Amino acid sequence: MHAELTTDGGLAAFPGLARPVVLDEDDLSPEEGTEFARLVAAARDEAGAPAPRATKPVPDGRTYRIDINGDDALRLKAADPSIPPAFAALMDFVKRHGHR
Repeated sequence: MHAELTTDGGLAAFPGLARPVVLDEDDLSPEEGTEFARLVAAARDEAGAPAPRATKPVPDGRTYRIDINGDDALRLKAADPSIPPAFAALMDFVKRHGHR
């Protein structure tokens, strides 16, 4: 599996922010690979659940997209201020273990 986290928007543009954070499952330990697969499955389930009530967009808020390529292609999206918990956990994992 391969993941790319893209962040758009925000108050100020920081150099390198537009470049995605990339994570390849082959670069992970077996334990990390298992956790990555678990987080992807949880985020996929969460995305398939009924959407909560819409919230107003935050001025200068950020939007996030995680593209997963592997057996099944998956595109997950979220935006400030309401980032679903499983999406947030996957995003954090990709940030910690990926690279720009």
